[in-house]
Amino acid sequence: MIFTKLGILLIGFAQASLLPYAIKKALQHVKLDLKNETLSFLSNKSLYGNTFVKGYKWMLFGTAIFTYVFFWLLTQYYDLGQHTKLMQYIDLGFASLALLAFVPHNLKPYSFKSLGPTLQRLLHNVLAVVVFLSLPALIITFQAILIAIPEMQFLGLSGMAIIVLTVIAVGLSILKNGVNGATELLFINGVGLWTLFVTAVTFVS
Repeated sequence: MIFTKLGILLIGFAQASLLPYAIKKALQHVKLDLKNETLSFLSNKSLYGNTFVKGYKWMLFGTAIFTYVFFWLLTQYYDLGQHTKLMQYIDLGFASLALLAFVPHNLKPYSFKSLGPTLQRLLHNVLAVVVFLSLPALIITFQAILIAIPEMQFLGLSGMAIIVLTVIAVGLSILKNGVNGATELLFINGVGLWTLFVTAVTFVS
């Protein structure tokens, strides 16, 4: 069990820091308008070149792997493998993030005359929505299961409060400003805070 806790500690901190750190470094080198553009613009080759496209791709793919391993370790530690919906959300979260990593953004207009770019843009947007919805659903499902376990209610309720506040804040940001880079950063930081909290509580328990 100590190796599982150690794995949660290492993967949890890596997962919570990888995406924010990489985005912070990228924003130091590009002029991305967070009010009018999304972070997906960093994967647009025509805007930022092949180097950023590759960096964004492997950053997202690495995040997908860390997310899968982190939740798999949590299910092992808390013995939650029998919860089918939770396991399905883990697979969905990993698959959507991994696929999004390999479907770059483009700004070409939807048109039957350019079917390839149109399908790519549509698939990218669909995958982005799935990621935006599946990760909170995964976390909320995990927290709801913990709440139902008497000895896990502190972590269950505390973690649920963090993710619910994150969802509310992101929802209000979307209503006010639409989906933009600032909203995405709010979402990423909220999930990162939840990850760090769950990692710390699990390790010291």
